[in-house]
Amino acid sequence: MKSKLARAAVIVAFCTTPIPALFAQDNCTHPRIISVTGNAEIKVAPDAVSLMLGVDSHDKDLAVAKVDNDKRIKKLVNLAHSAVVDPKNIQTSALTMGPEYSDEKIPKLLGYQVSQTVTMTLTDLSKYDDVMTNSLRAGVNRVAGINFFVADPKKYKEEARLKAVQAAREKAVAMAGQLGQTVGKPWEVTEEPDIDAQEVSANFNMRYKMPMQQEQSTVAGGEVTIRALVRVSFQLE
Repeated sequence: MKSKLARAAVIVAFCTTPIPALFAQDNCTHPRIISVTGNAEIKVAPDAVSLMLGVDSHDKDLAVAKVDNDKRIKKLVNLAHSAVVDPKNIQTSALTMGPEYSDEKIPKLLGYQVSQTVTMTLTDLSKYDDVMTNSLRAGVNRVAGINFFVADPKKYKEEARLKAVQAAREKAVAMAGQLGQTVGKPWEVTEEPDIDAQEVSANFNMRYKMPMQQEQSTVAGGEVTIRALVRVSFQLE
């Protein structure tokens, strides 16, 4: 009997607290917040370019094709060194060797192809025209890709990040105002990591005449877009 009375007393004690007070926002341990995202982008002129230059050699004898390919690749690498390209910015990025067959119903062996691709990075864009022209003379017969970028984007990333935070606060203030609230101190700030990649918007002029007599630069680096995205939670007052 005493045990039943004790349980009843506990129930009554809990029920004496008004139900609305249990769910009142002012008694919550987690503050009332508003979470928003802010993004910003900065467009800057690139100051470096990565060139993927390829040499394809064909011959009925694989060894002959390989010798020819190595000879032209060596000229390309020596050209890069003569252009004062840092050795760490010169890399063989691809090498393939294999037979070539005809498109007939019963394919016939036509010979062999050896292909190499060298990737070099120029940190001085004024050398672009000469390097491209001399690369063709050295035996390059395939341009696999050109990528303009900013060599040291740190300061631009920081600027974009600050603008993104400012955009987030402006959005939070506008949204809170519609709810009759004001924005207080920030509760949490995070940065989305996948937005920092550089995006290039460029036009490439790949027209060459041999022999080359350049009257005007053919490089058109366009602009590099550096983006930042942040997620910010503000306390509401």
